Amino acid sequence: MAARLSHVAQVVLGAAFAAAGLGACSRPEPHADPAPSASTSGEEGDRERAASLESEKTTLPSRAEVVALTDRLAIAAERSVGARIVSPEAAELTSLAAKLRERLWRHDGVPSDAREATELYRVAVDRAPSAPFACDAEARLAVLSGELARDAEVSYRALYLVRARHAPSEVEAVKKCVARVATLLGAAAAFRPTGADWVLLEERGRNEAATFAAEKAKPRDREPSSTATESARAPDGSEALLPSASAAVPPFGPAAQGGLDVVVKPDASVVKSRADLTRLEPYSWQGGGRLVLTLSAPLAFDVGVLAPDASAQRGHRIYLDLAGAKQVGVSPEVSTTGLIGGVRLGKRGDGVRVVIDLVDAAHHRVFYLPDPFRVVVDLSTRPPVAVDATPQRSLARTVRRVVLDPGHGGMDAGAQGPTGLREKDVVLDVAHRAAPALAHELGVETMLTRDGDAYVPLEERTARANAFHADLFVSIHCNATEDGNAKGLEVYILDPSRETDAVARRSVMRENHLVVERGKSLDIRVLDAQIASVASGLNASATTEGSRLFAQLLRRSAVSSLSQRYGQPHDHGVKTAAFFVLLGAEMPATLFETAFISNPEDEARLGTADFRQKLADSIVNSVRAYRDGMK
Repeated sequence: MAARLSHVAQVVLGAAFAAAGLGACSRPEPHADPAPSASTSGEEGDRERAASLESEKTTLPSRAEVVALTDRLAIAAERSVGARIVSPEAAELTSLAAKLRERLWRHDGVPSDAREATELYRVAVDRAPSAPFACDAEARLAVLSGELARDAEVSYRALYLVRARHAPSEVEAVKKCVARVATLLGAAAAFRPTGADWVLLEERGRNEAATFAAEKAKPRDREPSSTATESARAPDGSEALLPSASAAVPPFGPAAQGGLDVVVKPDASVVKSRADLTRLEPYSWQGGGRLVLTLSAPLAFDVGVLAPDASAQRGHRIYLDLAGAKQVGVSPEVSTTGLIGGVRLGKRGDGVRVVIDLVDAAHHRVFYLPDPFRVVVDLSTRPPVAVDATPQRSLARTVRRVVLDPGHGGMDAGAQGPTGLREKDVVLDVAHRAAPALAHELGVETMLTRDGDAYVPLEERTARANAFHADLFVSIHCNATEDGNAKGLEVYILDPSRETDAVARRSVMRENHLVVERGKSLDIRVLDAQIASVASGLNASATTEGSRLFAQLLRRSAVSSLSQRYGQPHDHGVKTAAFFVLLGAEMPATLFETAFISNPEDEARLGTADFRQKLADSIVNSVRAYRDGMK
């Protein structure tokens, strides 16, 4: 079920939020001029001023004044905590600051206000998880989280867990809060998970209720221990995003079932002691996602997982410790939708800790890509699918979904022919011709990694195919050489057991966007070895035979289709190469070099609708042959 907040859903949920007293859709009023200072000065005056502004009936003063007021409240709360873990006084001040930032978010619609409010609510709950107002803070946090994600299912899941934790309470204020949460759940019933997801949510609710009850029975007004929770402070004063390395951290979800999660690290001989973390790119969908971290040099990294922490309002998480890393121009917190709820960065020793907040438990595969060095985290709620290791048998195969990947796009034109024909335009047209034929002739659901002239990073293309749970992946390209003499077609697969030839290495340089800086050299053989090592660690051999079989069918189909009109094409066969776009694919995957756009004759053919249609037909026919069990 699509969980994105449509306009209708926003209206329905907004009305329910307002009815429940959470003010999600209050009508904004203009900011007023700064009001005279309260008669009481200092912290008490700030508290009174904030309490007076909490009501929706009160006109807000200027934005600057409200932000300053919330900052003073947060600082006062921090100062009053001292060494205590539980501090109802500090929690109330923090919650008051959160409500003001939430009002600003609803008035001005500035996302930073919503993010600040969510963080303040989390801190408030952590400081007094059993206090009567904690239920209200958790409910507001649940609503805000869904609004930031623009996903009503996020709110539904969080609210369900709020009710599960607090329903047993006999405190009148908490009972009223639980009733309001029930109203919200009723309004969001259309976004309730179904099937196995619902069963898992119910089980999680029972577990969190039991954990919450047990935690309430424990005395918590004590000095922080070495295994303090996420809201604790690191020795250097920075935020310790997660428990220390000495903390006992149980594995979550599939990891506890043994052997389904994979981590492939670079060899110790190539890692450096220092590097800059320069980019953070999350790609997230329902049930799957990928995070790509780009660094200026290879670094060692460690991976860990964390179970949900009800007291800290944290769900499932996975973290990476990048030893010797330094943030350079990277936002410390990124919100997203889908399986990845957000990504947070914090200082960890002499490096950086990257925390991925997950909506649900997920399997993970963590590996690296060289030149530039990237750490890739693949996440999926679906366990790894067993692939037939002997697909050469003449048996029908399941092909329900196919991903077509038109190479390049947007700012990346790809290779260009002698007359200016661009690779990105040709391959998109071929994909647009193949997709409807796959749907109409074979009944196969098809997805394009790009449907227009847009740039899609290589790492995202494979991630989209995995999230789509595709049965086949075809990356479509045009080949090129510097002298323009070569012509014909070839098909590539990723095979960690075979060496790449010299011709294929030139394609690797181009399709992987590898640029050698002046004064430096790039040994493609070393690159091959690194990719082979990563592919082996990811068990790419599980899909190699399927990839090889499909590549042979695609090659033969293309030769047959083109020879009818254009004579026997130059057939360069099926080759292996270290293409980044094929690495990490969970299904048989090929890279189809349709023709050499750098060759005048091939370029002229690629410029015709007939030639492109025959290329599209070859893709459709090869999928049909693979599905029907042909050798």
